[in-house]
Amino acid sequence: MYKYQFLFIPLCILSMNISPIFALDNPLSTVSAHSIDDITALSGRAILDQVSERHDQAYEFEVQDMILVDRAGNKEQREMHRYKRELDAGNSRSVSVFLAPSGIKGVSLLTWKHADSADDQWMYLPAYGRKMKRIAKGGRKNYFMGTDYTFEDLATEERDKFSYQRLADEQRDKVPLFVIKALPIDATLQKESGYAFRKLWVTQDTFMVMQVDFFDRRERLIKRQLNSEAVQINDILWRHNRTEMNHFQHKHQTITVIRSRRFDSDSVPEKAFKERAIINGLLTR
Repeated sequence: MYKYQFLFIPLCILSMNISPIFALDNPLSTVSAHSIDDITALSGRAILDQVSERHDQAYEFEVQDMILVDRAGNKEQREMHRYKRELDAGNSRSVSVFLAPSGIKGVSLLTWKHADSADDQWMYLPAYGRKMKRIAKGGRKNYFMGTDYTFEDLATEERDKFSYQRLADEQRDKVPLFVIKALPIDATLQKESGYAFRKLWVTQDTFMVMQVDFFDRRERLIKRQLNSEAVQINDILWRHNRTEMNHFQHKHQTITVIRSRRFDSDSVPEKAFKERAIINGLLTR
């Protein structure tokens, strides 16, 4: 995907006691805000290019609180750390690891984004031995650890494999929004994806993805992601503090809140994305 990842806005500094740290070696963290003379002329692809250009960062670390809510209203609280690091030539690494509750401590998802091929993903389940399990391409429709996100949702998106159709603009609470319909056009992706298409609502002033609707292969609306509590990091960079994914068919909800976030290289060392570090519990200490 280009590199916006909907779950970990991805998802999303709620902590009022921890200030964000900005990396001086990250060129995007100091770029000036872009001026677009005529937004009416922007195509759907150009709008999502702007989302990526303005908000992607080379290094990012997050402390997340996750709440799962079932159809009866029962809640399960989790804590997760997420690491993301850009490499060279369009390659990147990300890893998400649970720290609580104790029953899932150490469970991790490692994603390697490749510039010239599909992502590779591995899961580590400590209860099943000291070995990471590769996520097969056909298994990306499955849901991750009881959340409302599939492995497909947590992978990156190669824009050249999608058509981004700009629909009629909308306005909510006096906020003008772009509306975009994203359809897979790559033949393999069309077969493997769990979605016929998605609809995205993007703010016209900050180019933030505010809402994503997911439609299954029968073109039924099955879930909706709402991103809120936006904070401005610098003159161009924004993040959301809170993301809610509502699964209408499962009557289930996943809420993610960011407690703190950092953008420096030291917070996401290269060793964090190695199998040995994950299996030895380096990321849960």
